[in-house]
Amino acid sequence: MENKIKFMWEAIRVAKEAINQGELPIASVLVLNNEIIASGFTTEVRDKRFLVHAELHTLLEADRKNLSYKDRKKSQLFTTLEPCMMCLGTCMSFFLGNVYYALESPGDGAVQMAQKWHRKEDDIPGYSLPKIEGGILRNESINLFQEYVDSHSCGAMWEWAKTLASLAKM
Repeated sequence: MENKIKFMWEAIRVAKEAINQGELPIASVLVLNNEIIASGFTTEVRDKRFLVHAELHTLLEADRKNLSYKDRKKSQLFTTLEPCMMCLGTCMSFFLGNVYYALESPGDGAVQMAQKWHRKEDDIPGYSLPKIEGGILRNESINLFQEYVDSHSCGAMWEWAKTLASLAKM
């Protein structure tokens, strides 16, 4: 558990960088053999695009390292927010072993839906849902979203971040 907390703290550190650059506090790090090999944060403001999620940035950076299938399966993704369906699908296509997230995302989180998925044995060998665990440093992630809300003005992303920050009250 100690390493999980250590690496989630690193994802939170990257998320603080995102806030400082005007982005949502969604960040991730990819760990292999107890070493961070890639990291990223959501860049929707900077890039003026929507498909630039933290997990995609992180996994694309790692994919450029030409990791073996075995290393991909040993890799662990730590992210400040429950992955959406697109990002969870990317984790599967990367053949990722584990996903750890801090805060659930009731509006667009994909974990519950994906866990109901049952693959057929004749599907792509090795293509499966990573092991997933949530709630690691949950309150710290809520605090990040509150920090974002406090330091930004209104708008659709601000409203969404406000709902995530309010999860502490639930």
